[in-house]
Amino acid sequence: MSKGLTIKRPVIVKVKVTENFKGKMALEVQEALKKLDAELNQLDFQIKRMVADLEKKNPQGIPAARQHFENEKQKRQQAKNRLTDQLKAIGKMAIGSEVIQGTLESVTEINVGDDWNEIMGVEVVLCDDKIIDIRRRKGD
Repeated sequence: MSKGLTIKRPVIVKVKVTENFKGKMALEVQEALKKLDAELNQLDFQIKRMVADLEKKNPQGIPAARQHFENEKQKRQQAKNRLTDQLKAIGKMAIGSEVIQGTLESVTEINVGDDWNEIMGVEVVLCDDKIIDIRRRKGD
C-alpha cells in the first residue's frame, strides 16, 4: 500500500461585500490615484529640468528625452484610467455578494481514493476581515 503525499493546492479567497469593505477598497484606490497624480507631476518637473539641461549640453537629445517621459506619463495615465474604472466597479458592488480577492496556497495530505475535486476545490470566505466560511467542493 502506498503512503500519502503532501501537496500544495490553491485556495480561493473570497470577500463578502459590506459597506465597510467597499469603503476600504475605495480608499485604497483613491490613495493609489493620488500617488499616480504625484508621479505625473514629478514627471512634468523632470521633463522641464531635463530639457533645460539638454539645451545647454546636447540639444539633439531633446526629442528622445521627451519621448521617454511621454511614454512614462502614458503608462501612468493608463493606470489611472484602470483605477478609475475599478473605483466605479466598487460603487456598483452589491452588498452581500462575494468577490474573489485572490488565491493562496495551502499544504494538504492526499491519499489513494481521495476525491480530487474536494481536495482542489477549497475556498475561504471573509467578511470584514473575519473568516466566516471554509468551503470544500463536494465530488461532482
